Amino acid sequence: MKFINRQCYLHIILACTFFSAFIYSQSQPKLKTMHITIPLSDKVNSHFERYLLFAYNQLGYKVIFDKILSARARKMVDAGRSDAIMIAEKEIVQVYRNMLKVPVMIAKGRLMLYCKKELYCDASVLNKTSNVIGVTSGRSLSANFMRSMQASTYAVKGAVNLGFMLAKGRLNYALIVNEDQLGNIGDFDDNQFEKVEVYRTEGYHYIHKKHKNILPELTQALQLAIEKYGPLVK
Repeated sequence: MKFINRQCYLHIILACTFFSAFIYSQSQPKLKTMHITIPLSDKVNSHFERYLLFAYNQLGYKVIFDKILSARARKMVDAGRSDAIMIAEKEIVQVYRNMLKVPVMIAKGRLMLYCKKELYCDASVLNKTSNVIGVTSGRSLSANFMRSMQASTYAVKGAVNLGFMLAKGRLNYALIVNEDQLGNIGDFDDNQFEKVEVYRTEGYHYIHKKHKNILPELTQALQLAIEKYGPLVK
């Protein structure tokens, strides 16, 4: 009888413990997760990551950064298979209709034409049909810019890969964004090339429209991040 009583007592204790743990877990808010695609460039990522982490943490989100080639990343976010893209040019909304701009400018940049030093380097080379211009594949700023030009294009997956092709001499010309604070986002030494600015743009953080309800709070949180860590643009 004592053995049975002890067993009953133990079962009651275990049941109470389980029930208490269940009630506690139910009372705790579930941590929301935001998947953000980021470029291959560690230089770019390290510049913006802490701002986004701070902003999303203010809203109660856990952030997971997914390093993905830019062309695929844009398609994924636009399709809702990822939640946000770290940074993109302001013109992206002309192509991808399901992205919402967080209206806090976080970058300024120039689309630069890089040329081998022995070659003539001027925007006019973009309209010469015999020239081949390296661009980032997909509906990128460089690829879209070349749609109205006469030169041929050679599309490479990602700005870092494009910079590598240019630096190795596999391309004579390439269009690569030069961010005002970071320099070229192709992560290559551009001192060995001639260069000329062909277009100016701005950079913003973008979320998929399914998250439109957080846009006002995210905007304020990103502004707070800039106040905390310092300005991203001059």
